[in-house]
Amino acid sequence: MLIFIYQYKNGFTYITLNEAKKSNEEVKESRDNTDNEENKSEDITEVIEAEKAEHATTERNFTSSYLVNWWEYPDEILETEKDGDNLLVLVTKKYKLPPTYAPLDLVKANNSGIRRGENYYVRNILINDLTNLVNDISAEGIDISIVSGYRSYATQESTYQYWVNYNGGSTEEADKISARAGHSQHQLGTAIDFSTNGISDSIGSQFTGTEAQKWLADNAYRYGFALSYPYGGEEVTGYSYESWHYRYIGVDNALEWKNSGLILDQWLETR
Repeated sequence: MLIFIYQYKNGFTYITLNEAKKSNEEVKESRDNTDNEENKSEDITEVIEAEKAEHATTERNFTSSYLVNWWEYPDEILETEKDGDNLLVLVTKKYKLPPTYAPLDLVKANNSGIRRGENYYVRNILINDLTNLVNDISAEGIDISIVSGYRSYATQESTYQYWVNYNGGSTEEADKISARAGHSQHQLGTAIDFSTNGISDSIGSQFTGTEAQKWLADNAYRYGFALSYPYGGEEVTGYSYESWHYRYIGVDNALEWKNSGLILDQWLETR
């Protein structure tokens, strides 16, 4: 699967290409559709401002790893302090998973009933809670789908290189939106990129403001999922805001994280 990206004034927009390259005509049509996105700007702004306010109320005693440019990697890269199977392992631009790590309990995501789950693998440890999430959000008449799950080290190498190439060879631009191999939460098998049929199961900033996005922002932690890259958290996470990217850490852990008011990486540093 390839992912296409373009930029407009509200940020980066990602378009999923279903098993094939997208034609130039489709790309043009996607760009034209950004006019509709601008009409939703007020709703999107409300969602973003609410998330920003939530994190602003928390006292943060930390020093950012990104002292000059938030998207840069530190000079010293360390191997993760916990095993990849540990739900609380810290995977960031500083802490890297080994190339050999792969979860042993991978299953198809559609075991949970989530739409498009036949296309992706996730760890079996999260299936029961993901099933409950899908059932509960569907009961409220809201559609939800999955557009990315587990990625191997090798797949992440290719994914990252795609973004470097797309941005004219600029690692600086790629580092804002894509992890280098070993630094991706997707290698854990517990990170999920969500979408919904209202945006044709695409991935990117158009997810912000959808009913699915708002529901997840309010409820995902009840099912063990934490938003990894919140709005305004770039200097902590090293990545642009991703309203669609959640990581499973377990129900009890997610409740504790939510109550802390910390960005996920900050909270994991305390574990």
